[in-house]
Amino acid sequence: MAQLNTDHYFYVGKSRIYFGNYVGAIENFNIVIKLKPYLPEPYFYRAVAKYYLEDFRGAKEDLDKAISIKPFYPEAYMERGMANHELGDLKAAVADYDKAIQLDNDNAAIYNNRGIAKVTMDSIDSGIADYTKAIELDPTMANAYLNRSSAKQMKDDLNGAIADCNKAIHLRPHFASAYLMRGIAKFEKEDYAGALKDYDICIRLDSKMAQAFVNRGIVKHKLGDAEGAIIDYDMAIKLNPNIAVAWLNRGIARETLGRPGAKQDYEMAKQLDPRFAEQEKRYQEEQRRQQQQYYASAGTSSSQKGSQQKGQKAGTAQNQQSTAKADSTVTKTSAQAGNAIAAADSTNNKSKTSGPYTRKRRRRLIVVDDEGQVKETEVTDGRVQNRNVIIKLEPDFSISMFHKDSVDYDKLQYYSMIIDALNQKNHNDPFLVITNKPARDNNWRMQQYRDRIAVETAILKTDPKDERAYLNRAIYYALDNKFNESIQDYDQVISLNSHNLLAYFGRATARLLMTDYIQSLNTLPEPETINIGSKKSGQDDKQKTHAQILDYEKVIKDYQTVIYMNPKFIFAWFNMGNTKVKERDYYGALDDYSKAIELEPDFAEAYFNRGLTRIYLNDIDGGALDLSKAGELGIDEAYSIIKQYCN
Repeated sequence: MAQLNTDHYFYVGKSRIYFGNYVGAIENFNIVIKLKPYLPEPYFYRAVAKYYLEDFRGAKEDLDKAISIKPFYPEAYMERGMANHELGDLKAAVADYDKAIQLDNDNAAIYNNRGIAKVTMDSIDSGIADYTKAIELDPTMANAYLNRSSAKQMKDDLNGAIADCNKAIHLRPHFASAYLMRGIAKFEKEDYAGALKDYDICIRLDSKMAQAFVNRGIVKHKLGDAEGAIIDYDMAIKLNPNIAVAWLNRGIARETLGRPGAKQDYEMAKQLDPRFAEQEKRYQEEQRRQQQQYYASAGTSSSQKGSQQKGQKAGTAQNQQSTAKADSTVTKTSAQAGNAIAAADSTNNKSKTSGPYTRKRRRRLIVVDDEGQVKETEVTDGRVQNRNVIIKLEPDFSISMFHKDSVDYDKLQYYSMIIDALNQKNHNDPFLVITNKPARDNNWRMQQYRDRIAVETAILKTDPKDERAYLNRAIYYALDNKFNESIQDYDQVISLNSHNLLAYFGRATARLLMTDYIQSLNTLPEPETINIGSKKSGQDDKQKTHAQILDYEKVIKDYQTVIYMNPKFIFAWFNMGNTKVKERDYYGALDDYSKAIELEPDFAEAYFNRGLTRIYLNDIDGGALDLSKAGELGIDEAYSIIKQYCN
């Protein structure tokens, strides 16, 4: 037997990371780890791929393994420090960076990252010292200059911050984030023209940086161009609808110009950031006070009245600003990994100057990868965590002639000795598989099922007690969506042979598939499953409707019979777990998924469903690790859920 070339898989995995195919890289490293689990490097690089997918817990788990195999591994300590940082464990991050520096004290990237962690912990001077050390070790590290600039702005050293941005731009003339940062410093110095110019350049270099549009809109508003400000806020909201200050400032600009929509913008800002709710109350109080002043002056000259009327209209936004927290713009920048982080620091000062709402913020950037380098442009194709996915359980497994993975090759299929035995009896004609992706998507396949039904029916006319013919026909009936006929045939098989495991399994699954099929026709409400984010209580009438169509206890009883006959039949454990979720027996479902995983450690669907169930039960860490494993084993949707609900 030929031996697999693990070096080939390893180096292809590294290449896939470089080109942004992180899921493909994980597949390669899985193979190497399977064959050579004693090597630390595959765990390390798989962690790097998971980090780029924002699966920070999964990355940390792999780095723990790499370090346990190779304790003197500075790159692994640095990468784990980055993962700990993303998970909010800053002390652990600094400890990892300390260990990495102890092992490799000439690595500028480690000092840079430790500086980021320290600044985030409010040790600004210590963070600046680390940035300075990184610059001493590598005077070409533009990111260290940019991070030091951010820290200097936090200490109100605006001239020093601008000087560092100038150096970063000198080193990387197309570094959009450096222009954004310098624009912020110039804004704080009230050099609005200079700030506007920097934001223009930033947007020209990176037209998808939403915060640059917000900042430029603020400057335009300050300079009296509310019309231009609205255009920039529109673009920022289009790029990133979750920036609360963009909605608030657009509302202010609209009110300044007397345009409709300001109230809706304020409402959206409040939803995104509850602190703006109190802000709006203060706006309204200020408006009432201004109105009282206006009406009190009704006896003044007409020229004075006209002046006041103009001031009343144009001053609406200014009145709102007077209660805003003074400061400079909340900013998010995009750096090497596309991960830039901004931590807002609100102050209690109130600005009496006119203009849009701004807020002083803590600025920090994670800007280095495992090689300590920065990519000029962000690779997004491989970041599957940014896709929008429908969150639902992996479906039940059933027996099928065709399955989608046989064409799509999404992931490896599971082997079952029981199905293999049935195939041998049928002389592999047809070749049956067990899958949770049965193919019912074209007329040709449906006709194949009907042809097989006709063949088995002819056999049964000759021999009405042919157990195998009833079993085969039951399978084909289910594939043809004729579930009642399928269940009747399974009943007939059981009456002929009460020890036929596949008959019990198929009957239970046919009952479940019947409900799924009726739901697809929109004639039955979907049963309660996993509703991450907002737990809904089931309605009594919905439960009664389901009870009339499907008795879950009968399904579970059939699966229990299968398990009694063969406790290692993982698909019965999995399907029973899904059924218990529909019954809202979530802890029972966890036990069933866990048993399936115990029997098949690479059971991706079981990890995925157990992860969703754990998150629903507020076990975020456990759920995230399960989803990480599911993603590692080929279910890409897991990374989107980790990003949205676990980070």
